[in-house]
Amino acid sequence: MPGIDTYIIKTVSWCNLNCSYCYYYNGADTSFMNRPKYMDRSVVEAAIPKMIDHCLRRGVDNIEITFHGGEPLLQPKEDCRWMMEQFDRVDQAGIRTLRKMQTNGVMFDDGWGELLSQWRTRLGFSIDGPKIAHDRFRVDHAGKGSYDRAVRGLQKALTWADKGLQVGVVSVVDPTLSGDVAYKHLRELGVGNLNFLLPEGNYAHPPYEFTFDNPETPYGRFFAEIFDAWVAENNDEVRIRYFVEIMKGMLGQAPSTDQVGNAPVQVAVIETDGSIEPTDNFKSCTDRLTDLGLSIFHNSFDDLYEHEFFQYCTDTSSILPNECQACPFLDSCGAGRISTRYSEEDGFSRKTIYCADLLYLYRHVQNTLVENGHL
Repeated sequence: MPGIDTYIIKTVSWCNLNCSYCYYYNGADTSFMNRPKYMDRSVVEAAIPKMIDHCLRRGVDNIEITFHGGEPLLQPKEDCRWMMEQFDRVDQAGIRTLRKMQTNGVMFDDGWGELLSQWRTRLGFSIDGPKIAHDRFRVDHAGKGSYDRAVRGLQKALTWADKGLQVGVVSVVDPTLSGDVAYKHLRELGVGNLNFLLPEGNYAHPPYEFTFDNPETPYGRFFAEIFDAWVAENNDEVRIRYFVEIMKGMLGQAPSTDQVGNAPVQVAVIETDGSIEPTDNFKSCTDRLTDLGLSIFHNSFDDLYEHEFFQYCTDTSSILPNECQACPFLDSCGAGRISTRYSEEDGFSRKTIYCADLLYLYRHVQNTLVENGHL
């Protein structure tokens, strides 16, 4: 029987940026307002034995542990080091852990490089392409753009790559920019591990400046431009996770990211107060949807895994929209990320708000694979 294989540790509940598109702080959910700024050590002490128990009983022998926020670099380094050391107990129990962290990069310094390198951490920087695109949304609480500070942190992090730190960039798509320009800019920064995300949103709470059923398919075209630039570079050392997952699906393989709608969402989030919740993307749907009343101090990860809402989201075949059943890309697209299908009237039973854009992208990828003899 499968189990939870990804654990998001919310070490910090606040952020030094105020990104206008952020669904966590500027979206439908308000639960962050009542949580401690920092995760207490008692939360980690309670979580580890329950994590080990869940994994051993369900045969999960490889997991991801992601330090997240808020902004995780706001946590005192000594607390982060202590937590990393505590999670070594999971490895000692025979469960291999991959340590990850997602940051805006503003506060990264050599002290963080030294600490995170010890655990060969995969460190993801949030950088949305060139300065003009990044600073459009990713601003601090004074309204000042964060690009220069984020890139300075990224460049410092790259100097730790030969010491064990694995550095990548995650970008939120801005269709007012050229996908080709965005890709080439990030490559010029020296990054080979990339991923691009659609802005989180749905029918109830659409993304900023989003137009439903836009015939121009701006997001699809942006992704197609990135794909073409990636293919043209023809560099095996450059990886874009979303495209890898799309092509895996087209070649009959199972997806492993919830960017694709038919991938099981086996994610547990531990908030700073010890609350146990499903993946954060559902916070974009409606206030406190992820608040299931579970706590690491009183519940197990089985309680989350067996919860009706968690099982509903995991059994993806039962919630595929009817209008997607005849689509030739159903197996590789899976109807899009589940949270982007949400509406107040129909829950998650509609097609994704990005359907037309994804159809454009998938056709483009398919045509490229056919032209190159892979399909």
